[in-house]
Amino acid sequence: MTSKTPKFDSAISEVIESLAPHKRICKWKGMHSYCEGEFDIEEGDIKFLKMFNISPPNFCPTCRRIRRLVHMNFSRLFKRECDAPGHNEMMISILPEKCPFPVYDYQYFIGDKFDAFSFGIKYKEGDDPMKNLMSLRKKFPMPSFLNRDPSSINSEYSNGGRNVKNGYYIMACYGVEDAWYSNMLQKSRNVMDSESIWDSEFIYECLYSDHLYKSSFVYFSGNCIDSMFLFDCRNCQNCFGCVNLRNKNYCVYNKQLSKEEYESFLSSVYPLSRKSLSDYENKFWNLVKSLPANGPRNIAVENVSGVHLSNSKNLYDVINAGNNSENIRHADNALSHHDSMDFTFSGGHSSLLYMDTNIGSQSSRVKFSVSSKFCTDCEFVFNSKNLNNCFMCFGLQNKSYCILNKQYSEEEYFEIIDDIKTEMFKRGEYGDGLGLEFSAQAYNFSLAQISFPLNDEEIVKLGGYVAKEPETNVGNIEVVKYKDLPKTIEEITDDILNKAILCEISGRPFRIIVSELGFYRRTKLPLPNIHPLLRMEKRLSFVKNAKKYKAICAKCKKNIETIFDPAEKFLIYCEKCYQQEVS
Repeated sequence: MTSKTPKFDSAISEVIESLAPHKRICKWKGMHSYCEGEFDIEEGDIKFLKMFNISPPNFCPTCRRIRRLVHMNFSRLFKRECDAPGHNEMMISILPEKCPFPVYDYQYFIGDKFDAFSFGIKYKEGDDPMKNLMSLRKKFPMPSFLNRDPSSINSEYSNGGRNVKNGYYIMACYGVEDAWYSNMLQKSRNVMDSESIWDSEFIYECLYSDHLYKSSFVYFSGNCIDSMFLFDCRNCQNCFGCVNLRNKNYCVYNKQLSKEEYESFLSSVYPLSRKSLSDYENKFWNLVKSLPANGPRNIAVENVSGVHLSNSKNLYDVINAGNNSENIRHADNALSHHDSMDFTFSGGHSSLLYMDTNIGSQSSRVKFSVSSKFCTDCEFVFNSKNLNNCFMCFGLQNKSYCILNKQYSEEEYFEIIDDIKTEMFKRGEYGDGLGLEFSAQAYNFSLAQISFPLNDEEIVKLGGYVAKEPETNVGNIEVVKYKDLPKTIEEITDDILNKAILCEISGRPFRIIVSELGFYRRTKLPLPNIHPLLRMEKRLSFVKNAKKYKAICAKCKKNIETIFDPAEKFLIYCEKCYQQEVS
């Protein structure tokens, strides 16, 4: 087959053909504490590099993860002005006021009046390609949200996802109705303060669980009903404070009770105050940490290296993947995905991705790109959809053969691409993808900060930017301390809707909205005493994106990888030992 980029292919083939396993020094060595310094290029890596026609990366796997995570924000919304010409209205956005790039209201950004080609740059032979890309990046606007599904209803305070109704401050949720302060929910209703939940209803403060009903404070569990404080339980009903149980009913802190004894205990629990809830929670976590925890949390996998993997095979250094994912290296958060390397967040039956963030929905052969879908044979594309053969483009829809937001014929396109990629290769710029300077998101508000926290000086040194916390927007209303409120939800009146509560950790005031109050009343749960932003970030920190730890199985003493930070003092078991202990 005749090459469409012969100069580039000839130049890079000299590197690719001679590749052998070797060690490399990360470009960020010594610049922050997470850098691996020296890292290996292994046979498995070389196989992918040859497939993608890419020279070896100059950053270690951890630094590559940082460079991808900085584009993602799962907990922040900001009120700011729209930067579109002739617009100064306030809008809700995932990007702070200090974003170095213009930010346009999402509806305007995707509308007919917005001309993405008006920002185009014509590439000239000998130009610095990355300089051109940054020039376009600086003037091309970001959409206020990554994606807003037009079919969603009453969900203005939401980002990403599809088919959402009555969603308030939720991110990446699909087929969800009546949800608040939550991330990554699917096919669920009446969900508050939860993350990674499937097919559940009336739940509060739950994490990585499925098929729950009328349950609160549930972690890594499935098919549980009318329960509170569960950790790694299956098919349990009417249980409280239990760990590693299977097919149980009427248990309290792992002790079997009769139905009458359980009902008597439950009657002593309510009405719940925040103080009594905290006491129950402390006792529960003490029990959790005294019993075996499945460190890797891998289920139905074959030939894998990584953590939190399910129904997948041939994965190496992968964190959180499932739904028949296959043949992936150095990647995170994959669903129904295969044959890719170095990506973060991809699903929708995509494949052949390299150094991407948030690329999916049947995308294929996409490199060095961010927040785009339905794309094929594209490199360095941002906030676009339905593209084929596009290079260094922003905000395009339904286009082919575009470079730097300029339209070309197919013949012109490949001729220019050959020049650009060859020039990038000569400059040593082709292969490492995007630096922090290309991120529209402030590092300190991104998922990178949650998984790999850096101080302001380190962030700026690495090329990122830092934004300040916005001023409170509770308005000119009465602010009350939590300790001065009635202790139980039964005592709370509608007057709370006209007040702001001071967060007991940050001191920032927050408000309770009408639908939220209704949820607490239905579930008989006390009002929260912590700002919703801190609650969301606490959940994201419990199982960090793209982060795993080394540990020693407490039983067989072999070295393992785990999703749990050993500093938290969990009793971490390997998969085999855990299965032998918990059946």
